[in-house]
Amino acid sequence: MKLYEDVNQKQGHHTLKNKCWQSKGIEVDRSHRLIVGDYMLSLDAKISVDTKQDLVELASNMFCDKARFEKECIRAKNNGIKLIFLIEEKFDKQKLLKWQAPKQIDGKRFLNVYGWQIYNEMKRYSKLFNVAFRFCHKLASGKKILELLGFDIKSLTNDDK
Repeated sequence: MKLYEDVNQKQGHHTLKNKCWQSKGIEVDRSHRLIVGDYMLSLDAKISVDTKQDLVELASNMFCDKARFEKECIRAKNNGIKLIFLIEEKFDKQKLLKWQAPKQIDGKRFLNVYGWQIYNEMKRYSKLFNVAFRFCHKLASGKKILELLGFDIKSLTNDDK
């Protein structure tokens, strides 16, 4: 089996996911720039997963880099691709609604953003662009990406990892 990973994914930052996939016999092909997202089953697949390391990255994308974020959602919709944002941090709705962004990151001022604002934006993007948002713990993200893309996980080798 093969999984396509966007060449813009930083090498060395996704070792847990790569170990998961390697243990299941999945080859990762980094030779292409994907239309949208970070991971697809094929270059013409209709589902793509875009990973965010945490809620801070999602907030930054939605509120600081809004034009680029919206362009990707529009590109997915225009190409008939279901784009799923996977935030690699475990949140439920109640925790999300109460969340507040850090005031500073690395000594630099960050956005004054609250979880309820992110939640409202997630609903808006879902409705406008048919994108989805999912959360999972970083340790489970490799397996979750496979599930979201439609891999039959049970048929893969070494499913206990």
